[in-house]
Amino acid sequence: MRIEYVCHACLLIETEDLRIATDPWFNGPAFCGQWHVFPKPVNSDKLSDVDAIFVSHGHEDHLHEPTMRLLPKTAKVFYPYAFFGGAKEYIEGLGFDSVTEAVTLRKYKVSAKTAVTFIVNGHDSIMVIESGGEVLVNANDALHSSPEKVIDFYVDLIRERWPKVDYLFCGFGGASHFPNTIHFEGKDDWERGVIREQLFAHNFCRIARDLNAEVAVPFAADFALLSDHQRWINAARFPRQKMAAYYARYFSDSGARPAIYDMYSGDVLEGGELKRLSPYREHAMNGGIQRLVDEQYGGEIAAKRSIGLIDEGDAERLAGEIRANVNKRRTLFDPRKLKDLKFCVRITDVEANNCFNVAIGPGSVSVRRGDRPDDDRILTISLSSKILRYSISSDWGADVICVGYGADIEFSAAGLASVDKEKICISLLACYPTVADLKKRPVRFLSFLLLNPPRFTRSIRKLKKFHDQSDNYDCKTWLLKEIADIRSAYGLPEIDAEFLPTRELMARNV
Repeated sequence: MRIEYVCHACLLIETEDLRIATDPWFNGPAFCGQWHVFPKPVNSDKLSDVDAIFVSHGHEDHLHEPTMRLLPKTAKVFYPYAFFGGAKEYIEGLGFDSVTEAVTLRKYKVSAKTAVTFIVNGHDSIMVIESGGEVLVNANDALHSSPEKVIDFYVDLIRERWPKVDYLFCGFGGASHFPNTIHFEGKDDWERGVIREQLFAHNFCRIARDLNAEVAVPFAADFALLSDHQRWINAARFPRQKMAAYYARYFSDSGARPAIYDMYSGDVLEGGELKRLSPYREHAMNGGIQRLVDEQYGGEIAAKRSIGLIDEGDAERLAGEIRANVNKRRTLFDPRKLKDLKFCVRITDVEANNCFNVAIGPGSVSVRRGDRPDDDRILTISLSSKILRYSISSDWGADVICVGYGADIEFSAAGLASVDKEKICISLLACYPTVADLKKRPVRFLSFLLLNPPRFTRSIRKLKKFHDQSDNYDCKTWLLKEIADIRSAYGLPEIDAEFLPTRELMARNV
């Protein structure tokens, strides 16, 4: 295989008889303009004649409509078969004639000499590509942020079927608002963001070790946030050029010795060797790649600072939309969890009375506008009307908040973070498919259960409790525990300064 790094999770993989693009995103921002590919790709034009497109999951930074429209419609598209439908029809609607929903653990011969196997993990999936006696495991977002027991299950599953892994591409950075966009007095966003990034980098190393990969590449974290108050998140990311040294320091006694390469747009892997061709490599080695954000996205940064306001009539309509959506979705929760729940939705592009105070009472929802949040609210969610309307009107729309950093959540007091109401409040402003929606499509859900191998389906049901009980996204753990306690809970070493981003870099990017 010849593997060229395009950007983020997008690879150009050339086998003896196939040219493959994975998770294409390079033509414009994602998540309602929140994420921008960074650094910009140097070679995306090479994807104009690919034979196949492999998409791991439906998040916009992996299945990006403006980018998909640039790719050849003759390409065969493969997408994981999930318990919810719609993806096949959506991709066909973009003009692609050959779209296959790949059932978990079923090998698909894409050409005479190249095959792909998908393995679903929740809303993500792992893609295993085989050609010419080589095996490439593309784990993208599907493993490194999962609970430990879930990681172990999938690693064991892969090793059982593919005992020799030549290439591993795996995520190593955060792709969620949590805990970075959650604030309260006394919380140090930087220190908690940095240790969270260390957890993901540590998990990358553990996955590389346990799969005993010949070559391991950290990727799928190439994006920049441009709003002034969020640019520190770019700087907090674990420095990928230090990943090989981190592995050598903390995993060297394992016996597994993968070659860990940091790749940038334009770099190529061939025959297990890295060809360092990227023009960004010098910036990365000197620790200055974040300085390119201003150079590459100066116009977009200026636009972020110029807020266009919606008119008063539109603001009043928005209040009605909030009330209707909260009223619809409150039925999904145990009434005891919603008892006397009060929160504020602050709309950043409304000039006056931009605080929409929401109160849920017995059988009713009220939304009252004011110039400040109510004193008895549990938290305030700040976001634009565009982000909010996308969230409440589009299937999976709240991804712009939960993945795309589209909102900031501020608890009115530190102790309130312990009650985990942040997830409920965001869900009340969402349009995620529900169990009731699935019941409307029983054939699809039953097909998902029947098509997957019974052993896999049984195991996934058992693993669900680890997802549900994991403290990977628990406010009490990540927002309130001491940093030393978080390290202890996840077995993270207290690392030397050489592996840490610096606050000086943070200041340079705000």
